Amino acid sequence: MPPKKGYKHSTKTRRLMSARAKGKRNPFYGKKHSAASKAKIGRASKGKNNPMYGKRHSAATRRKISIARLKVWRTQK
Repeated sequence: MPPKKGYKHSTKTRRLMSARAKGKRNPFYGKKHSAASKAKIGRASKGKNNPMYGKRHSAATRRKISIARLKVWRTQK
């Protein structure tokens, strides 16, 4: 069955789904990616497979990123 596009779960349902996926209930809980898996994940988003490949952020976007990073930097002092 295809996913319900545009369907909005209620706040209560979202909280329940969140709780069900935390801690020991998460299927990946206590596991780690192997070195081979990490390498495969890394290769999957390099070069032409990266959505930003060959693109540049606009001046406005670079300014927004700069402001956001400054806020982080100031709170870490």
